[in-house]
Amino acid sequence: MSLQSDEVKSLAYASGFDLCGITSPEVIPEAVESLRQWLNDGNHGEMSWMTSQSERRTDPRAILPSAKSIIMLGLNYFQPNTEKRSSSEGRVSRYARGRDYHKVIAKRQKAFVSAMKERLDSNSVESFVSYVDHGPLLERAYAAKAGLGYIGKNAMLINKSFGSWIFLSAIITTIDLLHDDSNSVNHGRCGECRRCIDACPTGAIIRDGIINSRRCISYLTIERPSTIPNDLASQMGEMLFGCDICQDVCPHNGRASETPHRELLGASGVGEFIDTRTIFALESREQFLALAAGTPLTRPRLEGLKRNASIVQKNNGL
Repeated sequence: MSLQSDEVKSLAYASGFDLCGITSPEVIPEAVESLRQWLNDGNHGEMSWMTSQSERRTDPRAILPSAKSIIMLGLNYFQPNTEKRSSSEGRVSRYARGRDYHKVIAKRQKAFVSAMKERLDSNSVESFVSYVDHGPLLERAYAAKAGLGYIGKNAMLINKSFGSWIFLSAIITTIDLLHDDSNSVNHGRCGECRRCIDACPTGAIIRDGIINSRRCISYLTIERPSTIPNDLASQMGEMLFGCDICQDVCPHNGRASETPHRELLGASGVGEFIDTRTIFALESREQFLALAAGTPLTRPRLEGLKRNASIVQKNNGL
C-alpha cells in the first residue's frame, strides 16, 4: 500500500500537529544565497555551528540522497501575557515557558512516522529523517515552499491562521508525495508595514527578513556566551530569556489563539515570570536543573541565566 498526500496530512493532524504541508527536497537557490550572505556578514554572531554542515543545511538530499518529499509541520505555541507582579521578576519568552519544544515535537514526530509506516506495505523500504529546529535544514524556507506561510520582515514564518506563533519541524522522506503549491494559499504579506522593525529596541532587524543576531535580544539572552554590552543590555527591559517584541507588534498575530498543547504552557514548565532573587539563590548545577531541567532555559546554563537576571534587576531599578 502506498501513502497519498491527503492521508499523510490526516495522520499528521491525528498525531497532534496543527499544520502540515508537503514540498520537494530541491535546493532553494535564493535561500542558499541569503544564508551565505548572512553568514559572510557575521550576522550569526558567536553561533559558530551555523557555519558547519553547509551542504547538509542547504540540500536535503545531502541528508537523505533518495529523498522525494519534505513534510513540513507546525505547532501553535501562543499563550497570552499577563501583568508583571513584581519588579524583581524577569519575563520568559512565550516559546520557553513550558516543556522543551524539541522533545514535545519529537514525540509527536515519532508517533506520526510510526503511523505512516503502519500504512505502508510490510516490505516497504521507505525512509524518514526527522528534524526539530536543531537539524541542518532551512526550515522556514521549506515551510514557505510547502505553503505554510511566508517569511516576514522579522524573518519569522507567518501563517494565516496562527500568525508567527508556530514551531516548525520537518520530516524528509523517500515517499513520493503530491507537493503543495506555495502560491495557492493566500497568507497575506507585510506590505508597507514596518512595526517589527520600528519596535525592536536594539535595531536587530537590519533590513526585510534579515536579522543581525548580535543585536537580537533572543540571541543575547540565550546564545551569547559572554558579557552583554551595556548599550544592548539596557534595551533588554524585563526580558530574562528570549524576546517576543517583534511578534507582539505584528498585525498578523492579532488572530492568535491559545495553544491547546498543555505541555507548552507555563504551568508545565518555568512559567511566564521567574523571580531574579530565585535565580541568584541557585548555587549548584543540581539546583539549577531543579528549576530548568526539561525546559529551554537550560540553554544559557546557570551562569548565563544569572547574567540575564542581573541585567533585568538593573533595568528594573533594583
